[in-house]
Amino acid sequence: QSRTHPLSLALSPLSLIYGGLEAARRKLTQPQHPGKPVVCVGNLTAGGAGKTPTVRWLAERLAAQGCAPAILSRGHGGSEKGPLKLDPTHHRGAQVGDEPLMLAADWPVYIGADRMRSLRLAVQDGADVLIKDDGFQNPKLAHHFNLIVVDGDSGLGNERLLPSGPLRQPLSVALKKLDALLVMGQARHNSLAFLMDAVEAFGKPVFYGHVRATTQGSGAVHGFCGIARPEKFRTSLEAQGYRIDGFTDFADHHNFSEADARQLLALGKPLITTEKDMARLKGAPADSACATLAATAEILPIALYVEHEAALLRLINEAIADGQANRLYTPY
Repeated sequence: QSRTHPLSLALSPLSLIYGGLEAARRKLTQPQHPGKPVVCVGNLTAGGAGKTPTVRWLAERLAAQGCAPAILSRGHGGSEKGPLKLDPTHHRGAQVGDEPLMLAADWPVYIGADRMRSLRLAVQDGADVLIKDDGFQNPKLAHHFNLIVVDGDSGLGNERLLPSGPLRQPLSVALKKLDALLVMGQARHNSLAFLMDAVEAFGKPVFYGHVRATTQGSGAVHGFCGIARPEKFRTSLEAQGYRIDGFTDFADHHNFSEADARQLLALGKPLITTEKDMARLKGAPADSACATLAATAEILPIALYVEHEAALLRLINEAIADGQANRLYTPY
């Protein structure tokens, strides 16, 4: 909604309260020093921005350098409180969250609201660099590097604080903390011109990333997903050569019911979904409709491509080295 939308204006008083509480939390919290390198992949707004493919990309690049990365996640949407290490053969999305479960197929992932406790557990298991999935605004744990992801189509929305807008923290505060901005796709949203100018005015670099499907497809398919921006999945299917013969979208992080699965299977069409949605389906009882749907549906795999990635990795490596040598951490 625009800044002058009636609902946004009506919620403005609540945004003032939210802003006051957020500021008090920053002032009263003393960040813990992790002792091991921590790279935070965060965003400025509520909603999907592309953090998960960025986390996976970063884990791959750090491992290629000889590091032993582990991912720290809150486990949003899951019932488990942690701290615990995810076991993709045992845990389900409803327990630990769909995005952490998806990442755990390839990387050690630890969930828990207290990231410091998760970090200690990961270090005990041999991790030597930690990737913090989200939590840029949380002041409890100090970071060596803050890589902030923003969606090129949605930008900063109406640039208001929650709940009258999508911002999770005043931009003036975030700009002082971020170390690099990663714009996903083309910077189409009107708010991004100001943001990118402000980031560069603070002497911070701007990079561009592109999430692309890694396989070509053909034929008619019925797509289904429960993600923040389902239109992006639909566009990706079309770009990869699929013909859309129906599309069903659910709420973000939707936990598929047996009725949902039976309804999709009853269509009698080739089905395709996202990796994140498949993570929520896998692990269902063998005789359930959800298990049948998981075995039947195809996945559209994706990967992140970062322009000038060597320059971004050099910045991250330099920040890690400086932080470890001099005990320098991003202040809050």
